[in-house]
Amino acid sequence: IMCREILMDITDCEGDAKAGIQTLPVKYGKQMASRVAMGWSIVACASACGESLVKWVPMGISRLMTMPSGSDTIPLTVAATRKLVLSIVGGGLFAQKTYDVLKTKGDDVLLAEKAVRDSLLGVMLVLFSFM
Repeated sequence: IMCREILMDITDCEGDAKAGIQTLPVKYGKQMASRVAMGWSIVACASACGESLVKWVPMGISRLMTMPSGSDTIPLTVAATRKLVLSIVGGGLFAQKTYDVLKTKGDDVLLAEKAVRDSLLGVMLVLFSFM
């Protein structure tokens, strides 16, 4: 959510500067703000996927190690799979939209506005993964 807030600040940088509001893009520039937003996006993606991966990877590895010969599937619960898929897709979507803004160094305000709108879907998917 911090990343999305920074993206919104990038879209309103000129208005904030005129009003004397010291946001990250006003104080340090849009390029730096887009870098910080990307960093927060990576943290958000890792934390959204982290719980699922921490539970799933060791479980998958231990099942692979003890799997009888000839068995090639790892049974996962539907809930764990749903949670992992939603968090990866949502976090990935969020990170992709932030990366698009980073590529323009924050100078394309219309792209940043679109990223703010589109990243809402990513946020919702990540939130649904916790249900």
